[in-house]
Amino acid sequence: MSSFLNRLLNPRPNALGVEIGTSAIKVVALRPGSPPSLQHAVMVPTPIGSMRDGLVVEPQAVATELKNLLAEHRITNKFAVTAVPNQVAVTRNIMVPRMERKDLQEAIKWEAERYIPYPIDDVSLDFDLLDDLSTVPEDGQMEVVIAAAPTEAIARQIEVLRLAGLEPSIVDLKSFASLRALRGNLLGEHLTKSTLTGTNYTEAGEVALVMEIGASSSVINLVRGDRVLMARNINVSADDFTTALQKAFDLDFSAAEDVKLGYATATTPTEDEEDLLNFDMAREQYSPARVFEVIRPVLGDLITEIRRSLEFYRVQSGDVVIDRTFLAGGGAKLRGLAAAISDALGFRVEVASPWLTVQTDQANVDTGYLQANAPEFTVPLGLALRGVTSRG
Repeated sequence: MSSFLNRLLNPRPNALGVEIGTSAIKVVALRPGSPPSLQHAVMVPTPIGSMRDGLVVEPQAVATELKNLLAEHRITNKFAVTAVPNQVAVTRNIMVPRMERKDLQEAIKWEAERYIPYPIDDVSLDFDLLDDLSTVPEDGQMEVVIAAAPTEAIARQIEVLRLAGLEPSIVDLKSFASLRALRGNLLGEHLTKSTLTGTNYTEAGEVALVMEIGASSSVINLVRGDRVLMARNINVSADDFTTALQKAFDLDFSAAEDVKLGYATATTPTEDEEDLLNFDMAREQYSPARVFEVIRPVLGDLITEIRRSLEFYRVQSGDVVIDRTFLAGGGAKLRGLAAAISDALGFRVEVASPWLTVQTDQANVDTGYLQANAPEFTVPLGLALRGVTSRG
C-alpha cells in the first residue's frame, strides 16, 4: 500500500516518525539500512486538554512539548512523517470496473462518495490498486483500497509539526504504519533479510490479525500477503479501562492509569497475584480481584467488538482462517490482555514487538525501556520506516 497522501506531500529522506496521540507524543528516528537501525525512541505526555476526539485543539501546546522532546534528546532531523487520528480516518476495499490507471483517479472520487461519511470536497483522498492490471479481464472487476481523512484534521497535524520546527514529509494512516512496523512479527518463520525488505506483510496465502489498542482509538486489521483485507475502527480503547477504574475508585485519571498498570489483570487473578499485595495494606483496596471486577465489563465490550469485526469481514468476503494474531498499542500493556482475548476467541494471541523490524543494538535507548514500551512504539516506528524508505 502506498503511503496515505503520498501525492499531497513530496516524500523526503531520513524523516522522523512522529505520532501525536491523546496520551503521548512519540518520536522514532532511524538510520537508513537493510534493515534500518534504531537511533531514538522517545515519548512525552501529551499536554492535558490539547486533544479532543483524537484531534489537536491546542497546536502550540503540543508543538512546544514536541520541540522540547527533540531538543532534550538532541534529535536534529528536520523532516517528519506523521499520521491522522484513527477516529477520522476511513479505509475501504472496493471493486470497480477494469480501467487504465490514468482513468482511475476520477472514477475513484465518484466511487468514494458512497463509502466516506464526509463531504467529498472536504477530504483528502488516496487509493491503491491491489490487482495486477494485466491479469484482469477487459470486462472484469479490480480491487482498490481507498483511504480518506478530513483535510482539516490533516492540516492540524501539519501545523503542529511546523510549529515544532519540522517539515512534514508524508501524512500516513496509523493502521498502515502499524502493519509496516510489525512485518517482522507477521512474517513469523518466513522472516529473513529478503522478506523483511519486501512488500508482503505475511507470507503469501497466510492471514494475520493485528489488534492495535490505542489510548483513545483501536483498529482491527486483517492482512494477507501484501494486501490489507480489512482495517476497521472499533469504539473500545485503553482509556476505557482507565475511566472505569477512575469512576469505581474515585481517582483522577493519572492515578487510575497507575492502578491499571500496577494492579489490573485482564484474566481472573491467581492466588499468587493476590499474595503479591499482602505487604501493601494501604493499597489493599486495589487488589487484582477487585480491579478485575471493575474492568471486566470493558474487557467484554472489547472482545465483542473484535468478534463483530471478524464477523463483518466474513459476511462481506467469506470465511477466513487466521494464521497469526498480534496485539499492539499501549493497551497491550494491560497484564493478561492477550491471554484473555486468546481464551475468548479460541486462538493464540501474542503481544507484538516492532523492534524485530529494525536493528536496535546501536540505539541510544536502554534495552529494558525498549522492551517495556514496545507495543506503544508500533505506530511511530512504522511512520519512521516510511521516512527512510520508498516502500509503502
